[in-house]
Amino acid sequence: MAVKNTTNHVKLEFLKEISEGSSDLMRDLITLFTTQVPTFSNQMDAYFKNNDYCNLAKLAHKIKNSVAMMGIEELVSDMKKLEKVCNESPNAEVIKNYIDKFKRIASEATIELNDILKDL
Repeated sequence: MAVKNTTNHVKLEFLKEISEGSSDLMRDLITLFTTQVPTFSNQMDAYFKNNDYCNLAKLAHKIKNSVAMMGIEELVSDMKKLEKVCNESPNAEVIKNYIDKFKRIASEATIELNDILKDL
């Protein structure tokens, strides 16, 4: 018996609204997001490793928009904070915590989204 993921990070109300209920468009946007997550994680790690906080802030801004579309509100808030920290007062420990949290929640959300894709 399969165990259902119950973390519930994803809230699809906004996605349903912008896709006007089109299952095909929702499927495409969900697939795009789930394929971007590993790239986002790798880029965050690379920018952090190189102390490239300017590009990390830009990436956090981009990620913020992507997670907002999937309704992952906790990460929307965190990416705003990460962008601000990177731009105003870079603190490696704080930044690393945001990156680690993004990876964990985005991974859990990807599992949720893949389950949702099966039903579209």
